[in-house]
Amino acid sequence: MIKKFRLIIIVFFINIPLAQSDEYLEKWFGDMSFQFIKIIGNDNSEQLFRDLKQLISNNFAINSISLSLIGKLGNKNNDTDLNRYKKAFLNHLTKTLYELVKNYDGQIIELLEIERDSNGYLIYSLLKYNEKSYSIVWRVDIINNKPYVLDIIIENSSYYVTKKSEFSNLLRQNKGSLLKLTKKLEEGNGINF
Repeated sequence: MIKKFRLIIIVFFINIPLAQSDEYLEKWFGDMSFQFIKIIGNDNSEQLFRDLKQLISNNFAINSISLSLIGKLGNKNNDTDLNRYKKAFLNHLTKTLYELVKNYDGQIIELLEIERDSNGYLIYSLLKYNEKSYSIVWRVDIINNKPYVLDIIIENSSYYVTKKSEFSNLLRQNKGSLLKLTKKLEEGNGINF
């Protein structure tokens, strides 16, 4: 009898945080989506870029993403070079999203479902515009009690997987030089905001 009672309590406490996590993620995603739509509606391109960069800094796991894209190379470089690379990566990611949204024309993001998996959460959404809609899946994990985006999968194309392949090729062509990868990212950013 006592063992059954303990089991019920354990199951009860395990289910509460999961339910709260979904509600918490739903609210976070709603707030982030609202901010994102508000930002991309800005006609001032300099302000749009700055605000988008701040939104990414606040909601994307830039440190984790940037370091996992270069793998063991992160351990072979000093803090100065790593920080320069992370800054270049943040600008690169911001420019990538900026290019996708600079011609905003009334799109909306609709939350469909939140699913927990072994690597965190998948947030399924649709970007809707007129009669068209595009599937966007956000891979999110809770880091220090705050949700952070680890990947965006647009129409089954993962940003992380694409960048991992691109960065691996660039590193291979440049004998594993993080400095050369960083310079390529800086050159490619080309926005003087």
